[in-house]
Amino acid sequence: MKNLLFSILFSFSLFSCDRDPDKNVNPNVLPEATQSGKNTAGALVDGKVWVASKNYDSETFVELYNNHAIITIDLKSVSDNSRIFIRASIDNFELNKIYELNQNPESDFNFATYNDNTGKGYLTQPNSEYICKLKITKLNHVQDQMVCGTFEFKAVDNNGNAINITDGRFDKKFLQ
Repeated sequence: MKNLLFSILFSFSLFSCDRDPDKNVNPNVLPEATQSGKNTAGALVDGKVWVASKNYDSETFVELYNNHAIITIDLKSVSDNSRIFIRASIDNFELNKIYELNQNPESDFNFATYNDNTGKGYLTQPNSEYICKLKITKLNHVQDQMVCGTFEFKAVDNNGNAINITDGRFDKKFLQ
């Protein structure tokens, strides 16, 4: 009888576990700039708090070849369908160095985008004021598979409307 009671209580405890990591995320407060694989991210979008979902199967990843790094940061909002996406190809990669991503129009690298919840897109532009500054503060490529850092960028839509993304930070796990 004790075993049956224990089994029933144990079963209920499994079902009552909170499996939604976004449940306790406050979309009105930027997450701390951590470096421990907490899978958090956020920024200010035109001065308003934007917080990324922890419960999003993102395309965030890092590939390292000698001193060359290919970095993709993929973030989706916890409160709507907006998204921040950064892709960089960096020669002579170093931690804690600020890289200015000046998009090459003939490449799929070195750019940042912001898509709002209506699907309107903003993109950094080559050789202009619309660039992304990216700083990788921690990278554990083998063991913990996490990338942490900061970013900011100014981007423009097809009609010339600009958006400013500031105080960006991420502490993301990734898969190889």
